[in-house]
Amino acid sequence: MRISRLYAFSLMAAGFIAVAAVSPAVADDKPIDASATARGISMPNPNHAAVVPDVSYGGLAETTVTVGLETTNLPCGNCVGGAGTPNIGLPWPVFAVQQGQTMTISTWFESTMYTGPCTAGIIMKQGASVIYSATYPFPGGCNTGYLYGVFFNVPVPATTGFTTVIGTISGGGTNKSGTATFINVQ
Repeated sequence: MRISRLYAFSLMAAGFIAVAAVSPAVADDKPIDASATARGISMPNPNHAAVVPDVSYGGLAETTVTVGLETTNLPCGNCVGGAGTPNIGLPWPVFAVQQGQTMTISTWFESTMYTGPCTAGIIMKQGASVIYSATYPFPGGCNTGYLYGVFFNVPVPATTGFTTVIGTISGGGTNKSGTATFINVQ
């Protein structure tokens, strides 16, 4: 049990370091505009009235990024039978991926007090090298009190190794947020 906790702590620490060391601005390195193939969803946040705005992050908060193998009809919003709303259906998150497969990278965020243009993005890094990035400018922008998800279907990178996957959201100048997860390309 001690080894499991140490391993989990190491992965969490690596994630915090990766997020701290990689600004969402990295996506400005000529990202691929994936708006033709990316999909987005949005829905009102049922807790919006209870959300206390925090001006320190500008009102857009990246909440999670997941990586799974491409799965028909997933991701989806409010699609989990028997569950309350809001809910999301995701491809099962994976760590090990094989070259030649297609991944679905889902990035999720919330707009607690921002209304205006916004762009979701993903960045994949191996070490200091950005090996893939893509963006999705949200049609109509973001609105205060909404939950958002954007899904990118992308090929597994050609280079093997430990890969950091970063989900980002940006809007209105310096209003940027990001979160990270990891995969091992085999």
